[in-house]
Amino acid sequence: MKIKPEGYRKLIGLTQKELAELFGISVQALRRKEKGVTAYKDREKVILRDLVREKGLSKITIDEIFFT
Repeated sequence: MKIKPEGYRKLIGLTQKELAELFGISVQALRRKEKGVTAYKDREKVILRDLVREKGLSKITIDEIFFT
């Protein structure tokens, strides 16, 4: 079963508001990204990957989070 970026956000214990602040975007913009309406920027992908790695999935890749 594929875990979507939203699932990884929840796995590491962040709210939409907290992740949106880390991305420097509004909560509404993050919701659109999580629904697949708009794409994540490369910088945002790196931020989420690094946060997931810090929480214990040290070898996870951007491809695993966003494309598989």
